[in-house]
Amino acid sequence: MVRTATLFLAACAACTPATPAAPSPSPSSEAVDPAPAASSISSATDAASPAPAGVASGDAGDAGVALDIIYVPTPQKVVEKMLEVAHVTRSDVVYDLGCGDGRIVVTAARKMGAHGIGFDLDPDRVTEALANVQRTGVGASVSIRRENVFDVDLSPATVVTLYLLPEINVRLIPQLEKLRPGSRIVSHDFDMQGVIPDGHWTITAPEFVNDEGYSAYKGGAVPEDKKNYKERAHDIYLWTVPLKKSPPRGVDAGVALAR
Repeated sequence: MVRTATLFLAACAACTPATPAAPSPSPSSEAVDPAPAASSISSATDAASPAPAGVASGDAGDAGVALDIIYVPTPQKVVEKMLEVAHVTRSDVVYDLGCGDGRIVVTAARKMGAHGIGFDLDPDRVTEALANVQRTGVGASVSIRRENVFDVDLSPATVVTLYLLPEINVRLIPQLEKLRPGSRIVSHDFDMQGVIPDGHWTITAPEFVNDEGYSAYKGGAVPEDKKNYKERAHDIYLWTVPLKKSPPRGVDAGVALAR
């Protein structure tokens, strides 16, 4: 699935576990407490092992949250294609897990009239996303929350968007399976092992990671075009709830379906 190590560095940095804020299903713009929260992944990761990319290691305490991965946004062209293949409309509630600058939920509100909530643990990203919400005037439809994506109650969502690592997508399956039937999940670049996608698209768009694996993103003021960025093929995957599981290895697909 992963073509290069660079793509691992390109995944969103917002899945760092921490004490979550209490969620509210009402998607309205809100202030987020930027006070650092302690991080813990003991329930899913051996404490003696290195934290996976995008996950904080150790206690943040008063020193702030330590993020182990660079922030790279999803190109706007890819954002719009993700929302298109998920058939987002004004009746949808879009949850973006690892929202970065909030561009996915902001675009869903501006172009489709949808409501949305973006979740990120990086206080800088939360501040940036809140500013984006205010600047674009979608505060009545979009809120941004500083929260651990593994603790988010996804049940109010009808669409969930992801730009996370493959192993993190897999860890999210128990939460995603609780979505209402017909809900859509759409992922940039990374699939979900063990779950069969309903669709797979490839789109050419800017590359925001340089050859050394560091962010090449130049900020929102710089156009996302060939003049400022080289381009590459980006993958988009779509799933619909209930998720269709792949048969176990060694089991004939026809036999598995018959069961």
